[in-house]
Amino acid sequence: MACAITAGYALDCRDAVGGIKNIYITELANVSTMTENASGYVTAITMAGGKKYFKYALEPRGANNTTQNLQADPTIGTVSVDQNITAAFVKMRYETQYALELVIKNRCSILVEMKTGQYFLFGKENGMLANGGSGTSGAAMNEFNGYSITFQGMEKLFAREVDAAIVSAITV
Repeated sequence: MACAITAGYALDCRDAVGGIKNIYITELANVSTMTENASGYVTAITMAGGKKYFKYALEPRGANNTTQNLQADPTIGTVSVDQNITAAFVKMRYETQYALELVIKNRCSILVEMKTGQYFLFGKENGMLANGGSGTSGAAMNEFNGYSITFQGMEKLFAREVDAAIVSAITV
């Protein structure tokens, strides 16, 4: 059988937490090659000509999240994953606006650093596009002031986990 099931799943410790700590963004074209082990764990990423992923720090208590929705049509045999990232960038200011405008214009590869310390690669083959967002200042002094951007991508598989040991060499 071409799609043989070769492993099971066991419950792990109850130590998982939700949320995103940071995201790292580069143009999709800056990623030259990627190496995965047999399970799909990313063990190496080679960047084109000195290019790097840029860090976008996120407010740890902010409304930052990822969702990955399986899209399957059994009548025609297709399966894909709709990958989404929502990131809130605190404080409306021209530097943030300019940086985000450059991201919005690009097809991006995005590394997501989870609050668990894990890294996941979104937009591995087709990239992630900004497909929505807003610049908001709440009415009260203690309400959100900043930008919220939603990135969306369509891939064959769920976002791949990336070996944390390789991240420092490919990020700024």
